[in-house]
Amino acid sequence: MRVSCFSMALATGALVASLPAQAQVRVQAQQAAPSPEAQVFARLSDAEVERRVGAVIDEVRTRPEFVGLSVAVARGDDLIVDRGYGIADLEWNAPVDASTIFRIGSMTKQFTAAAILKLAEQGKLSVDDPLSRYVPEFDTGGRVVTIRELLNHTSGIPEYTMQPGFFGRLSLIDVSDAELLQLVSGKPFDFEPGAGWRYSNTNYYLLGMVVAKASDRAYAAFMQDEFFTPLGLTHTRYGSETAIIPHRAQGYSFDPDTHSRSNDAAISMNTPGGGGALVSSAGDLVRWQIALTNGRAIRPASFEQMIGSPVKMGPSEALYGFGVTIDRLDGQRIITHGGGINGFGGVLSWLPDSNLRIAVISNSEAMPTPIIQRRIIAALTSDEPPALRTTPQPGSEAALRKMITDIAAGTPDYSTMSQLGADVTRAMLPTLQQIYKDLGPLRSLTFMEVTLADFDSYRAEFANGAAVYTIMLAPDGTIATVNYRPLPPGGQ
Repeated sequence: MRVSCFSMALATGALVASLPAQAQVRVQAQQAAPSPEAQVFARLSDAEVERRVGAVIDEVRTRPEFVGLSVAVARGDDLIVDRGYGIADLEWNAPVDASTIFRIGSMTKQFTAAAILKLAEQGKLSVDDPLSRYVPEFDTGGRVVTIRELLNHTSGIPEYTMQPGFFGRLSLIDVSDAELLQLVSGKPFDFEPGAGWRYSNTNYYLLGMVVAKASDRAYAAFMQDEFFTPLGLTHTRYGSETAIIPHRAQGYSFDPDTHSRSNDAAISMNTPGGGGALVSSAGDLVRWQIALTNGRAIRPASFEQMIGSPVKMGPSEALYGFGVTIDRLDGQRIITHGGGINGFGGVLSWLPDSNLRIAVISNSEAMPTPIIQRRIIAALTSDEPPALRTTPQPGSEAALRKMITDIAAGTPDYSTMSQLGADVTRAMLPTLQQIYKDLGPLRSLTFMEVTLADFDSYRAEFANGAAVYTIMLAPDGTIATVNYRPLPPGGQ
């Protein structure tokens, strides 16, 4: 999920979920005996937790794309780690600390979902109300779309960030709701409401409008009055490009060809709205999660509804509730959501089996925060966490070589690809063939490194140019993901 698209960072790193509808106490009660992971985490002293977290950060801060990180870890309701690493603003060489504020992208969605549930508690709406009651100007083509379907992405309303005309003026300035929604209002749905699942930021943009209408307050004011101020979330607020926000981090993009950084692309926070406009710190995100799961942000019954109304996310076994994904990570249950937006990426997770909470935010959009989180979780729940892989997956070079050769010949073997990869290859085959025709025959394929995101990186030399590929194989040896980046003449 890149933030100009506010896509969900989790969607690319799916886990596997089978968590029934339970709130915090009942979720924890499902675990008859502490898991081995929980036992490891329980016996670590606070000082050892801090040391292990620091060791993981030391692993990643040498990466050229690293700028700064905000990291928080809690055991139950007790915050153990709440600190920053690296630089918040490269121009001023200002360090990240616990008070540094980052854009959080789609992690905003769980706040918006909680706002809807808070309004339901107050009797101002029902999650089964039609959208038309609150946003009658949005043209659904005669379809009835409910608030519930917006919350769990089963509305079928298309993604506004993928519409022609979005990139450019509409993403840069403070546009009105009407100007933004004109991109999708009255357009064909992806599927009929309730008949499928597809992540769409439009759903949560509309939910932000519902919050404003039902509460008779601006979305930002409602969130501040109902959540941020009463819960003591002093580093959390609605983002703004014009307001003065103390301790705000600058976001950065990264050029892998030159290993250079640049300021992130401009974007108005009115563009993501209820789907991605909040800013926060890792410590505040964990404090929010504690309040969310212990009945202080919303009632326990409302949180049950939040995680107990999930739908299956496409072909994976992961489930999507109201603004959260319910899944498994290395055998442990995890309730999580990521966020990516121009210059930033992050993830907030709760592992009830280990009584572990964790948030990681980066002000470099190239840093894979879900992978960093996973490394921290492994370090805290295992006496011997796996070392970073340094050698390629067996078969990755052969699979990549075959894929390049087959596509160049116009005879791709779709059985060696993931379903998504096969679909994309079919759709783009003429374009891909022209690319390989221009590049000429493949001369060599050289392994470079295992990336922080656990991809094998290869440099491909063709007769007329060069490219870098990153590839990951599925357990059955098929290509799960592959990325291609042409190198400029003489590029390294």
